[in-house]
Amino acid sequence: MPEPSLPPLLIVADSPEALTDLCGISLLERMRRIVVHLGFREAMILSNSVKATAADVAKQSWHRADMSLTFRERKGAKVTVGEIVDSLAAMKVRSGGRILIVFASFYCDGRLLCSLAQARINSALIDSDPPSIIAPFLESSDACGRLFCATVLSSEWFSGKNRAAALEQEIELDVMAGRIAAIDAAKQQAYLSDMRRSVRPVFFPAPSLECRPLAERLLRDATQSGVLDFPALVHAPIEKWIVSHLCRTTITPNQITLGTGVLGLGVTLLYAYGYLWAGALLALLVGILDGVDGKLARLKVQMTKTGKKEHLLDYFIEMSWWGALAHHFHTTGQVRYAYVIWLAFFASDSVERVAKWFVKRRVGRSIDDVSRFDRLVRRVAGRRNIYTWLFTLCLLIRAPATGFVLLCLWGMATAAVHIFRAVQIRCAFPNKIVPPMS
Repeated sequence: MPEPSLPPLLIVADSPEALTDLCGISLLERMRRIVVHLGFREAMILSNSVKATAADVAKQSWHRADMSLTFRERKGAKVTVGEIVDSLAAMKVRSGGRILIVFASFYCDGRLLCSLAQARINSALIDSDPPSIIAPFLESSDACGRLFCATVLSSEWFSGKNRAAALEQEIELDVMAGRIAAIDAAKQQAYLSDMRRSVRPVFFPAPSLECRPLAERLLRDATQSGVLDFPALVHAPIEKWIVSHLCRTTITPNQITLGTGVLGLGVTLLYAYGYLWAGALLALLVGILDGVDGKLARLKVQMTKTGKKEHLLDYFIEMSWWGALAHHFHTTGQVRYAYVIWLAFFASDSVERVAKWFVKRRVGRSIDDVSRFDRLVRRVAGRRNIYTWLFTLCLLIRAPATGFVLLCLWGMATAAVHIFRAVQIRCAFPNKIVPPMS
């Protein structure tokens, strides 16, 4: 059953539009994954081809058991008020209750559906200022098609409506007359704190075959985090290329995470036993793969609780790399106080993480994205990619021990800057938590 705060869900999934494949999954399956992520646990699918839509859902295996689906056949070119009324009766929607109606023939950002599901009055999703990038998708749609992607309505709204009338037309007339509120995509919060960037929420109808590459590029670009360090700027196009191929396979983000973790432990062993070049090359590969799982999860809407804990695994593996280097340089006598240096690095990194946590709680943003200065620091701040590049450079000039000491000092200097900035932010915002800035 849906959560108490969520209305019953009706998904209109007409073939062939709802079965349009974007980045390895159909628009219908993407919609199913989005609403599961929002907390919905059951829905009715109203379709002009139940057999085709049921087959599409059946071939998808990701969290299939998390949502109970029922199917209902419909006739005609456009969805009518009567078909929705009959569906409400079949779903046993109580009198005065709300229902969320979404069209799977559209791509729709999950944030927009979340806002709509939380609306307490009759509301429809619109976009008063569509971004130019989605203009090609709208050119083949009329105004009504651009307007109607999803709506939340009370059962009372249908009273007195002509059963034969097109649902889209009735909603459009009521929105224009002010009887249905408009939730405007152009006015929704665009900033994503976890990604350190603004991503404009959009919706658009199923693109034509010629426009699908553009739509897929738009979806892939939306998975990229912002405010990157220099190595990540190099990694980004490589990661997108890998994701563009992986998305059409059955490989999951969690499998990528697990595989990357195994390779990361391989780096630890290579460093500990003195195979520094092999370890560094494998670490460079891990640096690329580490960004693939998150992009793939966002692209195919496969976020999981396990995936959200990936950073804990990354942290453990990363620290094991530098601990392994400390062990190697200590046992070979190349760095006399290698363990002390590593422990100082570990301690400063731990304090830095507390400072970052405080800043995010206080201003709703990562410390890397609070000001222009912080974004510049992020380019060169001590992180795993920076450390790996720095160590590899020192290997090239045959000074690996110097590379180890330098990366530890780089990390401690970064921690000092971030701790200082956290204190400044504490003084600037002493008594309140500021909402995310756009």
